[in-house]
Amino acid sequence: MTRPAAIEDPLAPWVRFAKRADTANLILLCFHHAGGGASTYRQWPGPLGKAGIDVWPIQLPGRESRFLEPLESDLAALTATLADVVGAELDGRPYAVYGHSAGAYVACAFALRMIASRSQAPAHVFVGASRPPSRPDPDSPIHLLPRERLLHKLRSYGGLPEELSAFPEMIEMALDITRGDLRLIETASWPAEPWLACPVTAVGGVDDGTVPPAVLPRWRDITTGPFSHHPLPGGHFLTPRSEEMLIGVIRDALG
Repeated sequence: MTRPAAIEDPLAPWVRFAKRADTANLILLCFHHAGGGASTYRQWPGPLGKAGIDVWPIQLPGRESRFLEPLESDLAALTATLADVVGAELDGRPYAVYGHSAGAYVACAFALRMIASRSQAPAHVFVGASRPPSRPDPDSPIHLLPRERLLHKLRSYGGLPEELSAFPEMIEMALDITRGDLRLIETASWPAEPWLACPVTAVGGVDDGTVPPAVLPRWRDITTGPFSHHPLPGGHFLTPRSEEMLIGVIRDALG
């Protein structure tokens, strides 16, 4: 007796660590920071799943489980593929997006693509630790910085541990992936008028020197819908405490 062939997951390899409950009321797509991966959100499906929110961490090519694949270089092409693959699996179910740092731009671009190609707007857009398009980083385009300036910039974000200094190959790998991710978003263009009509929530660390809390309210410019922003403890990257608070913000907003 032959065993039936395994049914290939249509979301592989784009979605990782998801529990994918059929009883979920809403799906939250999570987009990682430049140089990061879907494992950033591996703890989110549990607490948000209890609130009826199915978390789908998005894994972009070129890292973690997709390390052997080339990095994406065109945001429009990337989000078109995501809309085809992930959008098809949403199957009309309500969804929201969260993006951290550079991931905020990928999240917004995905929402725009879904609106344009499938006429399916998100229920909510969450952006974290990211400058709005109207307030770019003074060093932009960061992906064009020379190696040493880029290294210094990444360390100012707190995303490159000093311990990596003992592993030059790992530093170069991290620089290459991060530079590619930054190129992806820094070469994209954005509409001058509000892009969205759904609620938008911006969050950021009160001690984030790279994305000052004062710029977060300008994310209101991307929507004609409701807007709110929430300060979180810490800097650019989430601590266990700020992550817990952020999950609470998302749960309350989508509840």
